[in-house]
Amino acid sequence: MKSTRRVSSVDFWRGCVLVVILLDHVPGNLLEWLTPRNYGISDSSEAFVFLSGLSVGMVYGPRAEAIGLASVALGCARRALKLYGAHIVLTLLALLVFAGAYWLSGAESIIAPHGRSILFASPASGLAGVTLLSHQLGYFNILPLYIVLMLWAPFVLAVALRNRGAAVLVSTGIYLTARVFGLHLPNWPEPGAWFFNPFAWQLIFTLGVVSALFWRNGPPRRPALVLLSGVAVIASALAVTDAFRLAPGLRETLFTHLDVGKQDLGLARLAHFAALAYLLSVAPSMTKVVESPLGRAMQGLGRHSLPVFAAGSLGSALGQAGLAILPSAFLRVEHLAGLAYTLTCVAGLFALVRWIECRTQISPSAAFAASARQPL
Repeated sequence: MKSTRRVSSVDFWRGCVLVVILLDHVPGNLLEWLTPRNYGISDSSEAFVFLSGLSVGMVYGPRAEAIGLASVALGCARRALKLYGAHIVLTLLALLVFAGAYWLSGAESIIAPHGRSILFASPASGLAGVTLLSHQLGYFNILPLYIVLMLWAPFVLAVALRNRGAAVLVSTGIYLTARVFGLHLPNWPEPGAWFFNPFAWQLIFTLGVVSALFWRNGPPRRPALVLLSGVAVIASALAVTDAFRLAPGLRETLFTHLDVGKQDLGLARLAHFAALAYLLSVAPSMTKVVESPLGRAMQGLGRHSLPVFAAGSLGSALGQAGLAILPSAFLRVEHLAGLAYTLTCVAGLFALVRWIECRTQISPSAAFAASARQPL
């Protein structure tokens, strides 16, 4: 029962994160201002990576103990291959969306930003870069990180099943090496590095794996940790919001001294996420929320995270392209149009899950098994 409840909680939070990602990626919608990134240093990216690691630890950890690491490694490799295929298809579909918007409007601002220009200016080298994962479009650059993490997962499990502390030490060592010596995966054909540096982001994934193995029934509630985490979350909210607009310039001043970079998983981001995750994991009322009607609907999104993520990504691309080509006469209602479109997309995600589960006639036990097979 506890295992089923814990998987349901992971699915719930993963579903919430998928909705937040969609809200953040459709520009100009009013709901964007309600998402966590506006009130804390970390955002949905840390949550999704950690939840993926948590799922890997919950699912593949016991499986590795029962049938061995070789079978688990093969399963992770298959998942990575599936993610690779999904990434390529999503990237190509996004390019078609923006190409169509450009054809309708002629606005070069549609095809220029977020790494799209090279694919239209030099398709051969651009598509080669996409195939090699060395060129990634903005808003479509997280699946390559997950591909690397799924290939990393068997190594984490191999160490963690013997010594969880050693797994954290190895992961931390890789993280520090990446930060100190600039270890990264390079871009090509354009210069630069991956937006999500796998050598840095593997740390939060590893922490998720180890947390699943160490706290099989969830972390213990410690008053001192609750107080410390609460202070960290409140301080982060004050910093990000300029003390809720009472201290203009506070964010800029603090962020120049804090390690908040997203590409290399800044320490301030990691600390804020850890505090927030701990508070949510020990909150006594969360079980009621997770098992509420809305909570169960969110669990459905989490159970089918890959198709939901794909649909949300395409929906955000259509929203970005559509809002970019709105006639000037509609600029006054851009926020309303963005809001209406975003709500439609969110409703579409729930409809997609409903269709998937009705089509497969999924039962509660099958839902648990489906979730267990989907660490991402």
